[in-house]
Amino acid sequence: MVEARASLPWPVLQRGSQGTLVKTLQYMLRGSRDLWKSLTVDGIFGPQTEEIVRAYQGFTGLTVDGIAGPQTWASITGGHAVGSTVRRGDTGEFVKAAQNELDRHNYSLVIDGIFGDKTDAAVRQFQNTVGLAVDGVVGPNTWRELITR
Repeated sequence: MVEARASLPWPVLQRGSQGTLVKTLQYMLRGSRDLWKSLTVDGIFGPQTEEIVRAYQGFTGLTVDGIAGPQTWASITGGHAVGSTVRRGDTGEFVKAAQNELDRHNYSLVIDGIFGDKTDAAVRQFQNTVGLAVDGVVGPNTWRELITR
C-alpha cells in the first residue's frame, strides 16, 4: 500500500489552471503567511496566485518558477508551512483546504474553516477508505491522498 501511495503524482498547477485543486492551493497559500491572506480563493490560477506561489517558493528555498508541482506541494503539505497539519478544534485556511478537498471527494462539507465533528468524521472515513491510519489528523500522508486522488 505504501508503494501505491508513493507513486501517486502530485498535480501540476500553473497559470491558466482552474478548479477545486487550485482553490485548495489558494487556501494553503493564504494560510502560510498573513502577508498572503489577500489572495482571492476563486479556483483560477491567475497572476496573483502565480505571484504568491513564487513568493512561497522563494520564502521556503524552493526553485522559483511559479508552478505548483511536486516540490511545492510536498513543502506546503509536509509541515514546512506552519499550520498545515490540522485536526479537530483547529480553524483557518488549512482547515478550509482540507474541507475543500474532502468536498471534492464527495463528503459534502461546509467550507467554513472550523474543524468540527463533521470534518473529523469525514477525515476518518476518507483515511479508512484509502488505507491510511485512522487518526482524524490531516498531516502529510492524508494531504497527499486527498490531493492526488
